[in-house]
Order: sequence, then C-alpha cells, then structure tokens
Amino acid sequence: MGTITLELDNFINPAVGAEVSFHAISWNAGRKQSSIPSGGNLHYHSLPSGGTVEHSHEFGELIFLLSGSIIHRVNGEKQLLEPNSVVFVRPDDRHGFLPAPGAPDCELLLLSFHLELFVTISRYLEDDAFLHRYTENVLPAVFRVPESRMNELSLELLSLNAQGITPAIRKIRFKVLLAELFTRFFLPQEAAPGSSDAPEWLESLCEKMKTPENFIPGLKRMQQLSGYTPEYLCKVFRKHLDRSPTEFINELRINHAARLLADSGESIAELAYRLNFQSLSRFYHLFRKQYSCTPAEYRKRALAARRLL
Repeated sequence: MGTITLELDNFINPAVGAEVSFHAISWNAGRKQSSIPSGGNLHYHSLPSGGTVEHSHEFGELIFLLSGSIIHRVNGEKQLLEPNSVVFVRPDDRHGFLPAPGAPDCELLLLSFHLELFVTISRYLEDDAFLHRYTENVLPAVFRVPESRMNELSLELLSLNAQGITPAIRKIRFKVLLAELFTRFFLPQEAAPGSSDAPEWLESLCEKMKTPENFIPGLKRMQQLSGYTPEYLCKVFRKHLDRSPTEFINELRINHAARLLADSGESIAELAYRLNFQSLSRFYHLFRKQYSCTPAEYRKRALAARRLL
C-alpha cells in the first residue's frame, strides 16, 4: 500500500490557516470505502478492515479521539488510541488507521493547521522549546485528557464551523486554541502559563528534586526536603502542576533513564532497578507512555542517530 502526501491547498482555507472536521468511522469486510459528507464538515465513513492508505501532510494535524478505539499506524509502528486521546501529528509522519480489536467503530475530530501558525505561537511565547519537544521523538506524541475536557474541546472545535464567523475571527480562535494545547503539553510545566502563583517552597522543592540523589529515593526524599505530609504535597502538586508527586518523580526518572540509555551500555533491567522502579513492567509502561517507544527501541535509535553525526 503506497504513501501519498496531502497538499495544503486542498485541505486548509488560506484565509483561516486551519480546518476542523468530524469523522465517524466504521469498518467493513470488503475492499471498498465510502464516505458521506454532511454539513458543518461532518463525515461518515465505511472503511475496509485492511486499513487506510498511509499518507503524510504539508501541514500539522491533531487527532482527538472522542469515542471507540482505533489503531494509529505511524512511521512503521502502531499506537492504540483510546477515548480522550490527543495525537500531535507532524507533517513528515507517515500514518494511517487500522481497526482496533473488538472496536467496530469510532468517532474523532481532525484539526489541520498551517505551519505558519507555529511561527506565530513561537513569537508570542518568545520560546521555541515546545517545537523541539513536538518534533524530537520518532513517534508523534499522544496524551490523554479528562473526558470533561475532551467534551469542552470538541464543542469548541465544532463551533468554529458555525456559519456567521468571519475568517479573521476563526483564525484568531484557532491560534488561541493551538497555543493553549501546545503550551499545556510541550512546555516544561514550571514554565507553563498559570504556574506563576505556585508557592516559592514548591518551586524550590521541584528544583531540588531534579537531581538523581533526590528523585531516585523518590517520595520519602521529597517529604524530607519539604517537611509536609504526603496528603498535603499531593494537594499542592495537583493544584499547581496538574499531576501527583509520584507522577512528577516518575517523569524525572524516565527522562534520566532516556539519557542513560543513550549514553551507557547498562542493561535495561539494571537501569530500571538503579532508578528505584520496583517493577520492570512498570518501567516499560511509563517509558513507552512518555517516549512512545520501548527502552530498547529508544537506545537503538539513539545509537543510530549518533552514527549519523
């Protein structure tokens, strides 16, 4: 099955720079596909169970999975997308879809956007760090959001297709939404908007926890450094960082594991044990969640990239 490139001019209104569309997908046992467009950029598809043709884009694309499940085939790998998943597809990603086992249908939204909007967001933030995080991994990033937030996002996106909204206003609203999504998921949490009201002791604690001698011992060390109870720490972390202390610590450990995988020949099991992961399967789960590949795959790609330098 070949790969095609979806061209910018055929999918995105140049006056707006972005488009949003709804897709209801069901799978059939044959080889034919049919699509029924409806008003408001709504589409209803019956697709062959062998999957869709892989393609790349001249633009960026976000996938919002509203219901059901689907296999995202991308860059030679497969990602299982479940409800409330958000996928950040890059222009060079080659991807398509396959039916997920036991999932006869699904519903999703696609947000396609001109890369020029990236430049606008980068200038506004005066920081292009999010661009590096968006592009650095082999597979596109996948995040899960609360169901309530996904409902809000879907309503907000579909409202942009309402009649009576001028192209200029639509473009502004798309920029605001994209800026919110990219800063939420790709800027360091301590630099994200809304974190400036965090207490000084929390900022100091987070900075101290970034060293291996602190994040390897984990929660006990965090409690010693802060002097607060686990319950209070959890409440404050949830309020200001939108994550639990355990999630914060595991992110630090996994990032450190990635550096060790690239720079050392230590076995994966030894590395996981040294970073205080009590379960190797838990380590694999967290690593794949953060880097969209296994530790072994990450090491292989890091070594291959080094040979190219």
